[in-house]
Amino acid sequence: MTGTGLLLAVSATLLGLAGLALLFKVWRKPGQPVLLASGWALLAVSLLLWFVANHDRGVAQVTSLLMLLVAGAITLPGFLGTNGLQSPVRERPAPALAPVSALGRAQRVASGIWTFLIAGPIAGLIAFFTAGGLLRLIRPETGNPATAVVSAFIAALVLWALLSTLLLMEKRPLRRSAYAIGGSFFALAVAFIG
Repeated sequence: MTGTGLLLAVSATLLGLAGLALLFKVWRKPGQPVLLASGWALLAVSLLLWFVANHDRGVAQVTSLLMLLVAGAITLPGFLGTNGLQSPVRERPAPALAPVSALGRAQRVASGIWTFLIAGPIAGLIAFFTAGGLLRLIRPETGNPATAVVSAFIAALVLWALLSTLLLMEKRPLRRSAYAIGGSFFALAVAFIG
């Protein structure tokens, strides 16, 4: 990396850290859209500067560096015995709870198990079958398919995380189940048809 590239890399890293700090501040005290947009803009500028400094390798380098710094910032308070990164707890009055019957308790446990199955293994199957279809689409006719395999695997992991998050965001269990079943049929069709 040249001197200019190194200067761009250092300034891009500092901009990325500033963007992460703004996003952290908004996470601690929500309701500040200007800071939220500024944080994401600083991260985008950081990625752009790293791309100018070292092309596609620069984007991978800054992403890895920022993830490492965030992981350290999350882990360090735990090692020190403090709880500094959690969002402040909001005090709410506790609602009066009615006694729960054995059937209600069993339904709640079964609902939790079903939610785990949808967000974990079922979302994983959807993601990996869809990635299998993607691999069939991007695999080269001749030559080494390693890049296509790695791309499909990374896409599967990202898709799995995204699907798990989206399925857990849905509050209605029947709708969540319908989305998971529909996604399963779609993923099987993508993987095996064609």
